Amino acid sequence: MMAREPALGENLARIRVSKGLTQEELEERSGVSVSTIRKLEQGDRSSARVSTLRKLAEALDVRTSDLFRPSPEPVSPQEETVHADLLALRRTLKPVRGLAGVQMPDLDGPVSYRSVRDSFLAANTLYRADDYRAVVQTIPPLLVEARTLVADARGADDQRAALTLLSQTFQFSAQALIQLQQYDLAYQAITEGLAAAEQADDPLLGAWHVFNECWLFLREGRLDDAQRAALVTAQAIEPRFSTSDPAKFATWGWLLLWASAAAVRNNQGDEAEDMLTLARAGAHRIEGQPLESPPLWAARGASTFAGFSPELIQIKAVEYAVVRGDGTRALEIHDGILSTANLSSSTRYRYLLDVAGAHAYERNAAESWEILLDLKTRVPHWLKYQPFARRVAGHLIEDRARALRAEYAEVAAFLGVES
Repeated sequence: MMAREPALGENLARIRVSKGLTQEELEERSGVSVSTIRKLEQGDRSSARVSTLRKLAEALDVRTSDLFRPSPEPVSPQEETVHADLLALRRTLKPVRGLAGVQMPDLDGPVSYRSVRDSFLAANTLYRADDYRAVVQTIPPLLVEARTLVADARGADDQRAALTLLSQTFQFSAQALIQLQQYDLAYQAITEGLAAAEQADDPLLGAWHVFNECWLFLREGRLDDAQRAALVTAQAIEPRFSTSDPAKFATWGWLLLWASAAAVRNNQGDEAEDMLTLARAGAHRIEGQPLESPPLWAARGASTFAGFSPELIQIKAVEYAVVRGDGTRALEIHDGILSTANLSSSTRYRYLLDVAGAHAYERNAAESWEILLDLKTRVPHWLKYQPFARRVAGHLIEDRARALRAEYAEVAAFLGVES
């Protein structure tokens, strides 16, 4: 079934009226013109710049994501039809081209580096909150803003700054699209993001697009490709242990982790352990050092650079034990992990899924179901798109000795698993 158009205009009008404000009063509070407000509410515009939406939300004393609610169910990766929100994103990532070049849509006002960066950080906040439906709707105008900033940039420094921000925007977009299992669009975002990083002469930023590429390849089962991409890039940026460059160490270490993740899934356990050992050495090398994180990584909420830390290496060891089907070893490592405070939220959630998988393998069904239930309660939008969650639930159902409790059956239904 085709999802109806996003409810942005309807929600904006409803919230404004509930606050007792006229369109003119909202203009005065927000600084957004009545013309733009009217077009949004009447459906003449189906999207707006994130900076504009943030101003409206602040004036209405709501979150930016509230302007997209109530919304339909998150985009289902199983449905074959093209949803309205994904169609808008597809048009932005693959714009109209002709003999006159790319046709850029009009923006509601001029752009500046600061305004685009503010839009980027606001959209990234939605991603960090696992509100993928809202993220998908904010990406099209954000990419238009970033592309316009590059086109308007004058001077080498301004051009490089604009290209860097555009590349980071593509990077964050690819991450959201991989979560939604929209792999063709994610690959498009990775390709364009890499090109922008190369133009900006920023090899570390380019390496983080390879990070997303490896994640995508793993999701598609392209294990050899994931390992090769990660290792080639890691070798290109390999840091010297005699010097201290935290950004390079963290980027190099993450690439080793992706290479080892591919290797362990490809029955190359010894190679995976060797790469994990190297990554562990890198994590200890920069442990405790102050880090200057680029905007994207700083915005994701990790207190160390991209969450790269000795704790991360430990939870990766849990993941690898689960991949090998060794639930006992996974739980032993899990028992020795003291804190995950330095990790990003999505990394912590994935770790909990691995612990649920370990419990399932050890036939600790109640412990496994409780983790899944907790994740469904806390981060339903994230959990819905995790293939491993469905595999764990399926394993638990196949292995059950009695009827499922009602709340566990609800989790299975939520994940699309027959109970």
